[in-house]
Amino acid sequence: MTTKVEIMNLKEKILQVLEMKKFTYVDLASYLNISEKDLDFALENNTLEIRTLELISKELRIPLYSFFRENFDGFNFDQEPFYNVNIWSKEEAKFTLELKSLKQEIESLRAELRQKDLLIDALESQIEKG
Repeated sequence: MTTKVEIMNLKEKILQVLEMKKFTYVDLASYLNISEKDLDFALENNTLEIRTLELISKELRIPLYSFFRENFDGFNFDQEPFYNVNIWSKEEAKFTLELKSLKQEIESLRAELRQKDLLIDALESQIEKG
């Protein structure tokens, strides 16, 4: 049994990143100094110039080649270099968000632990004086 792999077109990829970065398509067209209609036409007809795609890459802060790559094996969450991030993988995006959330929770727990340690030290000091 074979599974069908759905490949996103360039416009879908750009729209997904815009959504992730909280930008709008209007913002992007404005940044590129072209109309939405012209941007649509270029994307739908594969006539987008590489320099325009490079500007999109820079504005969205993603590597240019990521528009053309579908699979990134061997992703290392500890290092997460910009050139090895598969921004199109739903699982990877989910894991990246979960990882960031877990790191924040761990840091919050460490801060709470430090406060409790200080409280214990203060109580022990009072007991010794008492």
